[in-house]
Amino acid sequence: MELRIPFVTLLKIALAVLLVVIVIKLWPIVLMLIVAILIAVMLDPIATKLERRHVRRSITVLALAFVIFGLLLAFFVGVVPSMTAQIGELQKDWPMVEQRLDRAFPPLAQVLRGATSQSLHTPAWLERSVAAGKFALEGTTTVILVLVIALYLLLEGRRALAWLIDFAPKPQRPRIDVTLREIRDVMLAYMRGSVITATICGIYVFVILTAFGVPLAMLLGVLAFMLDFVPVVGTIVMAAVSSIFALLVSPGSALIVAAAILLYHAIEAYVLIPRIWGGQLRVSTLTVLLGITIGATLQGPIGAVLALPIAAAYPIIERIWLRDRLPSDTVEKHEELEEEGAGR
Repeated sequence: MELRIPFVTLLKIALAVLLVVIVIKLWPIVLMLIVAILIAVMLDPIATKLERRHVRRSITVLALAFVIFGLLLAFFVGVVPSMTAQIGELQKDWPMVEQRLDRAFPPLAQVLRGATSQSLHTPAWLERSVAAGKFALEGTTTVILVLVIALYLLLEGRRALAWLIDFAPKPQRPRIDVTLREIRDVMLAYMRGSVITATICGIYVFVILTAFGVPLAMLLGVLAFMLDFVPVVGTIVMAAVSSIFALLVSPGSALIVAAAILLYHAIEAYVLIPRIWGGQLRVSTLTVLLGITIGATLQGPIGAVLALPIAAAYPIIERIWLRDRLPSDTVEKHEELEEEGAGR
């Protein structure tokens, strides 16, 4: 029997392979676009509310640009010099720091002493300094570019989305529109809740560490803000790092700092998140952990952060697109599990 494959089928396969190759090659840009979309979704309610009060969207976007880049400038002018000064003081006092750690926790002091002796070797130190400067420059450029893309999406995103939906088959357009609207609500709840809780967490950690005289309190507060975007795992890393630096004060301070951060995590999980996030993100803890593990393995910290909204969007896709293809008892079971996850 002679196997014949139509030319159209071969063309579709070739286009699919080409699309996969393009996505792989442009994956860093795709990640930047995803983050920009999340930021634009978070800012969209502000522009929509002002639009209803007859304020042009372009004026709102311009005002938001001034506020966002003003806050970014304030961070670099007010916070970064303070963190740099704290790091400089810690480097200057490092021999005394090693002695304190040796008295408080000898195994950790030995590990740090070995790492420090290697890093202080002149060529390696110069290479690390150059690499750190390059990383900081690239990071700053990436943040600015993401914010600019987010503002343009806020201004023209709806028209672009309507244009993309027009390429879909006409019978499917209403379902696509409903899916995107519900996913937008989930993304909005995630971004708004994450920013609020992360800000509270960063301030809380900074205040606690400052109260106990822990060095690098400002830097650790900023780190706590970033780690709070990663559920569960971020709290563990935050508590461990803060406790290590609290050992420079005393072992008792390290225990108190760790307990204070874990207490905040409990308050955030059971008090703040249900009130700030609402019932939009109905995801079980097991799903969160698996999502973070897979996301971190595939794309590092960015993948871990994006894992939760992607996992939370799946039930929407299942309900709108897969409900008719799945057994009814399976759908009901999934809905029960979602409600149990939301209850926790």
